Amino acid sequence: MSSTYPQTQSAIIITEFGEADVLQYRSDMVVPSLDTGMVLVKIAYAGINPVDYKTRQGLGWGAQSIKDNQFAANQPAILGFDMAGEVVDSTVADFKPGDKVAALNFQGGCYAQYNTVDAQVLTKVPEAVDLKTAGALPCVGTTAKQMIDFADIKPGEHVVMSAPAGGVGHLTLQMLVNAIEEKGIKITLICSAEKYQKIGSFIDLSKLEGWIDYTKQEAFPELEADLLLDLVGGEAGKKALAVVKTGGRVVVLPSIWADELKKAGADKQLQVEGFIAKPNAQDLAAVLNQIAQGKLVLQIQDTYPLAKTADAHQALETGDSFGKIVLEM
Repeated sequence: MSSTYPQTQSAIIITEFGEADVLQYRSDMVVPSLDTGMVLVKIAYAGINPVDYKTRQGLGWGAQSIKDNQFAANQPAILGFDMAGEVVDSTVADFKPGDKVAALNFQGGCYAQYNTVDAQVLTKVPEAVDLKTAGALPCVGTTAKQMIDFADIKPGEHVVMSAPAGGVGHLTLQMLVNAIEEKGIKITLICSAEKYQKIGSFIDLSKLEGWIDYTKQEAFPELEADLLLDLVGGEAGKKALAVVKTGGRVVVLPSIWADELKKAGADKQLQVEGFIAKPNAQDLAAVLNQIAQGKLVLQIQDTYPLAKTADAHQALETGDSFGKIVLEM
């Protein structure tokens, strides 16, 4: 199964780690070739995520992979894990040219007009979901679903979560609110007044148990909550441990903070676990279907052309985004 496509493409590359100015726009990059089990996709949109700029800075597993592979071979690297677009060539029967698809692709390469992706992590996009939404969704949607599954929330439990207006946070919050009737859980948020008002645009705030304005309170209340979903980590994460009951659970999404939070919560015998999402086509398909059915809404704050990727990174790094920032090819 093949289609006609160019041999070269535009892409954003890095040849070193650093600030946003290391991101270079190139229009002469080779379109990747297909291996068995792979699909070539003409990308329409690619979401950007905090892991992208951390990788660009030389931090974490993504940067280590680039060091060990592209940089070790004196080759440039193309960042980006989110992608949605149209199949142009395929080695597998499940995907044909013209199919609208999306993927969380931990091999990277999504800041480009074309990318190859393992068919096992690729999923078709429902007709009711546009490609911009699909391109912004993979990392945050997969992470939100898998984190809630991982947390294993029991009926009636009180859940406190931080950063509920970010990419992962605003989807996680909607999934939790959807579980209120089913499981009778209680939800308290940690966020600023500005973010709390914005959250009211996509959920019914009256359904929440409460709200903690971290900008106003020196110490957090002892809520005796069963579970803290910490999407921040660091000193903010340590401060938030006050809301959890003795022997309670903490799931921290920046998993690098898990050990520090374990030490900080040792006196309360808190069960602290770090969480890392993994590409999974079935999980991504499930979240896409929830969006198609109107059960979830993905907020997109801004869209940048590929050539302005450095500006998009700088915007995300401010930490003020509400929802997602997306690149358009």
